This record gives sequence, C-alpha cells and structure tokens, in this order.
Amino acid sequence: MRELTVEQKIWKGLGVFWYSVRPLLFYLCFPALLMSFGMLLFGGRKAEEVLAGSRNFYHALGIVLTLFILHRRSKKRGSSILKDSVIDRENLAWKRVFLLFGAGFGGSVVFSALLTVFPFPSGWMEAYHRSSGQVLLGTDQMVAMLSAVVLAPAAEEIIFRGYMLGRLLTWFNSRHAVLISSLVFALCHVSLLWIAYAFFLGLMLGWISVREDNTLYSIALHMGFNASILPIRLVNENAGMKAVWFGSHVRIALLGVLFGLLAWWAFRAYLREEVG
Repeated sequence: MRELTVEQKIWKGLGVFWYSVRPLLFYLCFPALLMSFGMLLFGGRKAEEVLAGSRNFYHALGIVLTLFILHRRSKKRGSSILKDSVIDRENLAWKRVFLLFGAGFGGSVVFSALLTVFPFPSGWMEAYHRSSGQVLLGTDQMVAMLSAVVLAPAAEEIIFRGYMLGRLLTWFNSRHAVLISSLVFALCHVSLLWIAYAFFLGLMLGWISVREDNTLYSIALHMGFNASILPIRLVNENAGMKAVWFGSHVRIALLGVLFGLLAWWAFRAYLREEVG
C-alpha cells in the first residue's frame, strides 16, 4: 500500500478529529436547546430566571437525551453504546474502581484547598467561582447533586474517553490521542483555572482509560473528583461546621495535606494492582 503524503495525513487526521468530536456536539447543544424550548413552552421566561430555577433539570435532561441518541446511533450500526464507548462490565475489578474513586476525591479536595490558600489573581477566582456556582444552580438540589456527581461524570467519560479517545486512537498514537482529547475537554470548561484543572484531570482520565481499556475506570476517577462537592457544600451551609473545618487557611491547608496523602495512597495502591 502506498504511503500517504503529508497533506493526506493531515487531511486524514482532521477527518478523524471531526469524527471523534461529533458525539460531543450533542452533549453541548441538547441542554441549551431544551432550555430554549422550555423558555418558550412555559411562559417565555428570561434566561436568568431559567438558569436560576431550572438549569440542572435541563442539563440532566440533555445528558439523558444525548446518551439516548448515542445509543440509537450505535444500535443502528449494529453495535451498542457500551461497545462504542469501551465499557466492559464483565471484567470490572471493584477494588481498582474504589481506589480510583478515592484518589479522585482526595485530589479534588487538594485542588480546592490550593485555590483557597494561594493568592491567585482576583479575576481568575471570580471566573472560577462563577463557573463553579452554576453547577448547583436550580431549585431541586437532589437533581443538581445527581447531575454533578453521577450523570455528568458518566456522560463526559462516555463521550470524551469512550467515543472521542477511542476514535482518535484509530489514527493517532495513544500519547497524542490523550493529549487531544484532554485539550478539548479542558476548553469546554471556559474559565482559566477550570481549563488548567480540567486539562490535568483529562490527562489522568485518558491515561487510565488507555491503561485499562475500559471507560468504567475513568468514570470512577471522575466521579470521585466531582463527589467532593457534597461534603464541601454541606460544611459551607452550616456556620458551626464551617468555622471548625474551614475557619482558617491553616486548617484548610492541613485538610489539603491530609486528603493529598489519601489520594497519593489510593493511587499508589491502584498502580500496584494488576491490570488484565
């Protein structure tokens, strides 16, 4: 077979990249489209009112619709969403799953502690807090928590590490495929600090997915990162608990060190486990 020219390789790479990001378009567009439809259907409310009261409802609905469309498209091709997103339930090692969840949880607390203790520029922090605050917007906090801790991590891993990374690996080597998927994942997080955080997280998630050849492990790590919002929110909503746990930068730094050790231990224990 004749070797491709440089131009042909570039064109082929662009084609593979476009094919890999197509599932992401559903995930990005459906929540906004459903929210717009809801604004028209239920009295033409302003965007600010919908975001404040119903954002997580439409976001969760958009995730479900995205997964349903991907399921139908896979089924139409004679495949399944599990196969196309590299999900293998039969050969799952639960010990490695829990270790990755713990590593993700501890790593997320470390990141939150660093943002609190270190003096980042105020503009960066305002953008970060604005983006973070939108995660739990809405009147139904149960839906918000379910979306943030379960639905969003699962859907994002299916799309980014399942479909996108899997398709990129058909043309790019594993290092370049992980890098590209991590960049796209990071750019979807808007604010500068979130982009940096998401890029580092994306590299870890991509590496885990390639190492395990099973997206369920990256889902576990991602859920662990997102799950830290539950205790942090619980403490922040109670003045007494907030004073005890987050009363000073020293206490926050100590919590960061403690959970950093947890993350380090869990990840080292995971690496000692045999993959296969």
